[in-house]
Amino acid sequence: MREADAHFQRGEYLEALADYQEVLDQDKAGDHRPKALMMSATLYSTFLKDHDAALALYSQVRAKYPGSAYEADALFQTAMIHYENGRYGDASRLFNLYLRQFPSGSRRDVAFFMRDASDHPPSERERRERVQDTRPSSTDSIRVLVLENADETRLSAPVPLEVRNPGGGAVLQTVRAHQEARVRFEGGSLSVNGKTWPATELVLTPAGGGTVRVNGTEYRGSVKLTVTGQGRINAVNLVGIEDYLYGVVPREMPPNWPEEALKAQAVVSRSFSLYQKFVHAARDHDITATTSSQVYGGIAAETDRARRAVDATRGRFLAHGGRPALTYFHANSGGVTEDARHVWRVAIPYLQSIPDEPSARAPGTSWTAFLTYPQIRDALNRNGFRIGEIRGVEVSSVSPSGRVTRVRIDHGSGTTILSGNQFRTSTDPVLIKSTLFTAQRTGQGIRFDGRGSGHGVGMSQWGARMMAEGGSPYREILLHYYKGLDLN
Repeated sequence: MREADAHFQRGEYLEALADYQEVLDQDKAGDHRPKALMMSATLYSTFLKDHDAALALYSQVRAKYPGSAYEADALFQTAMIHYENGRYGDASRLFNLYLRQFPSGSRRDVAFFMRDASDHPPSERERRERVQDTRPSSTDSIRVLVLENADETRLSAPVPLEVRNPGGGAVLQTVRAHQEARVRFEGGSLSVNGKTWPATELVLTPAGGGTVRVNGTEYRGSVKLTVTGQGRINAVNLVGIEDYLYGVVPREMPPNWPEEALKAQAVVSRSFSLYQKFVHAARDHDITATTSSQVYGGIAAETDRARRAVDATRGRFLAHGGRPALTYFHANSGGVTEDARHVWRVAIPYLQSIPDEPSARAPGTSWTAFLTYPQIRDALNRNGFRIGEIRGVEVSSVSPSGRVTRVRIDHGSGTTILSGNQFRTSTDPVLIKSTLFTAQRTGQGIRFDGRGSGHGVGMSQWGARMMAEGGSPYREILLHYYKGLDLN
């Protein structure tokens, strides 16, 4: 459960969902079971927009934990899903049921409001306008978490920096060009170079546009500073999506790779970004600047070739049902991509396993690694597993693509079963590059013979390179890896 919660806090939602499912599969899940059910339902509803799966899980909670706070939350969220899908009569009935069963519930006031909204639903025209407003545009901006949990944040710009409240309004303070603004949180307020403002959020914008440095890293756009519940400071870069992609594409794919491969990466990264923006409207940021989302290096990462790839595909994204798709990608499939459900236990219709011959031709596709039993034990224990002296490690199941889905570890404290992905990421993901491996006991350790690199889901970057070198345009590359998607 701790591992699942950590994935959730980092925004690694498919990884979190897989771990919550692992908890539910355990006979001794006990008190963790209702939370795992609720968190799984929330992820299906808000992140994957799979409302049917979410409703089924909320129904389980209501049946198994009557009268509890879990049932209250499940009932409220069920009503919200019905409202979101235009089933206003069902929504009104369920909000009313919530108010009857939980008259002092934590969401009582919102339930009153939503019951009234359900009884007076928006017109069809208003609903169409709302849908239109949510459609992505090349002029959209995105909120990127670039600094987390800092004691102090240092900002500067080549032009004056204007300090405002997030809602706009008059300039509170101006920091001279090239002067450093040191921002701290003290006594319940944010201070900028010693001048205190009774606020927990501030936005610093270069006057007239331009760039801003955050602790030495330069970004386009502006920066919003937010105080966390622990009294530390997060910095979020508010930047146009196309400008953001200038700093993503060359960090996710070598910028000297073929032009069509870079264009494919630009579309995939744009689609992934728009998806995150769509599902994270209620959070204080849409995406992180690390491998938890996509690596973003700001202006220092930009190159002319990567910028040209972004500009050549400006505004284009992959869509499923008219909405941006969740376009995962990885380094090298090893010759066959993986179905998302075998990695994260979630079926996503356009993230299915396909033969991928271009990746099989890429240099360095095959690899070999060796880990001793003590190395495996120590790594797993550092990552929260309780492993005694190891007696044996064996692959107990594989997916149709040949990837390891379960690893059995016999040790002094018993037997531990891990998913293939858990085993790889918790031992040594640098040496064990993918779960497309075989394992053989050699002396007091295990030899791993594998292919590919990464989780194997979605576009293989090396496969994209090989296809581009063979003359394939970026559209052909994308539609090879993502079946059933539209390129908007």
